[in-house]
Amino acid sequence: MRRRVALAGAGLVAALALVTFPIWSSEWESSRYATTVLRDMLVLGILALSLDLLVGTTGLPSLGHAAFFGAGAYAAAIAAQRLANDNLLIGLLVAMVVAASLALVIGIFAVRAAGIFFLMLTLAFAQMVFALAFQAVDLTGGSNGFAGVQRPRLFGLDFSAPDALFELVAVTFVLVVLLLWRVRTSTYGRALVGIRENERRMRALGYDTTRLKLSAFVLAGAVAGIGGALSGWSLRFVSTNDVGIGRSVEAFVSVLIGGSGTLLGPAIGATVVLFIERVLSSSIPFAETVLGVLFIVFVTAARQGIVGLLATAYSRVRR
Repeated sequence: MRRRVALAGAGLVAALALVTFPIWSSEWESSRYATTVLRDMLVLGILALSLDLLVGTTGLPSLGHAAFFGAGAYAAAIAAQRLANDNLLIGLLVAMVVAASLALVIGIFAVRAAGIFFLMLTLAFAQMVFALAFQAVDLTGGSNGFAGVQRPRLFGLDFSAPDALFELVAVTFVLVVLLLWRVRTSTYGRALVGIRENERRMRALGYDTTRLKLSAFVLAGAVAGIGGALSGWSLRFVSTNDVGIGRSVEAFVSVLIGGSGTLLGPAIGATVVLFIERVLSSSIPFAETVLGVLFIVFVTAARQGIVGLLATAYSRVRR
């Protein structure tokens, strides 16, 4: 009981520190840059967390998850333009519905496969979505992208200012973490883990594993759509890169480096990935090589990821 209270207290303090980062870091010389980078880390963290619901919890390795991220980004941006409505809740709802609907369509076909076949199906469908976004110039802007994305408002609150937008992203990230924690600790979440461990046994116990996998696929797509909407608002721009294989690989690498099947591992992995891409790359010319080497190391020698390594080290210290 005391441990749970302590963990809850630590989580609350961490969440408050995260949301108020622009305030207590305002005296830093590079505060504005740090806030922007951390905001992008949180957006990628949401995408990685949603992907881990498939990879780490359900055992479905997807390489097409960016399709839902980009769908949410395009949906929120297009809805604001076409409906002339900058309401935050409407933008998020549209992003979630479009991303979840796309995930439902793709998932109906994909979840019937397993292993490498599932991975290749998700990749193939994602490439189809990429081609659609690239060719639908009148709707998405095609190769030029969708520029001038309008940032949202809610009950008189304007999220156009960088600090206000950061707080929106940070609060949404915390809510996503809480949602996925609740899913993981529920009976539903334990059933998904059971599918990952032994799908045949789950079917023998009477579970409709196909329906469970499809529901996880749709939920993961909806959460990825939220991340996409936040990305569009943050950058004021949506491009075909947001639905491309590069974004999917970025999220997949984040999950594996941080630790799949853990609550915060994917978000930690996203932080490492973006730190290398955005911060380290300005200091050394071979930052991408560093990321590749790091990925190889974790895949071959530390498959439990950063969180797994820390947990192992902590258990050894306690002995």
